[in-house]
Amino acid sequence: MSFHRIFVFACFTLMILFPDLEIQAQGESNLQIRRVVTFEGKEREYFIQKPHNFDSKRPYWLLVVVHGGGGNGGAFWLLDGIRVAIKENGLDAIIVSPSFSNTDYQASRFPALGEGAFLKFVLGEVRSEFRFYKKILLTGYSRGGQFTHRFAFQNPQLVKACAPFSAGTWSTPNGKLLIESINEVVDPESFLNLEENAIMVPDRLRGMFEPWVAKAASMHAKKSANKIPYLVMCGTLDPRFGIAKLFVNSLELNGFVVRSEWPQTPHGGIAKYPNEFKKYSKGAADFFLEVTRKK
Repeated sequence: MSFHRIFVFACFTLMILFPDLEIQAQGESNLQIRRVVTFEGKEREYFIQKPHNFDSKRPYWLLVVVHGGGGNGGAFWLLDGIRVAIKENGLDAIIVSPSFSNTDYQASRFPALGEGAFLKFVLGEVRSEFRFYKKILLTGYSRGGQFTHRFAFQNPQLVKACAPFSAGTWSTPNGKLLIESINEVVDPESFLNLEENAIMVPDRLRGMFEPWVAKAASMHAKKSANKIPYLVMCGTLDPRFGIAKLFVNSLELNGFVVRSEWPQTPHGGIAKYPNEFKKYSKGAADFFLEVTRKK
């Protein structure tokens, strides 16, 4: 086993045994703090990463990075890349990365079904501990991309800028649903209420065909949501590329300011395309820096 793997394993073991322990990443001066909390009767976790020159007397941007399906808030490639990228470009941010459910995918696919409330709880927790600007910066890849754009639609008063990447489904501001393999669904509630339609979508999306999900999937963006600037990215080799372009078009048609970038990546395979995958974290960091400088 390599030294790096031993180091990572040791770090996670220590975090489990000592939840509030600060751990310094190898080669980095950022400190990651694991917080264990009780939310709605269940033990949950989230992670905080402070900048190397942290000053408790000054405010920071609160940058929320959301993991994809099967992951957790402690370590994933987008989180690691953004940590490095904001250190390099000088964005004054504290990173917060919650661990969302890996048993109820709909709760983080559609924030209104549960994990949106958990993120708001986490935001309240960290705002009581650190000084932050009023609104958050929000990004995520894959299922994290699904969560982030919908959370911003529903909570525009909380979000300064949003950078969702490579989502398997998107909601448009006017309540349509974009699904990998079938493109646009004009009436999501009716479509998802018919179980026989499930054969039209990839297996991992078939859990959406439930009445409570159908209702959440039909939500429109709140009126002021078009004040939030967006950066949308998806790989040109990704089967989700087509719906990502449709999502960008929907934002533009509804008066949003949106920027798009299309790295040459599939959905996964970072070891084979390391330089292309770096474009996501660097793109998000540079986008957030530009937006916050206009504050």
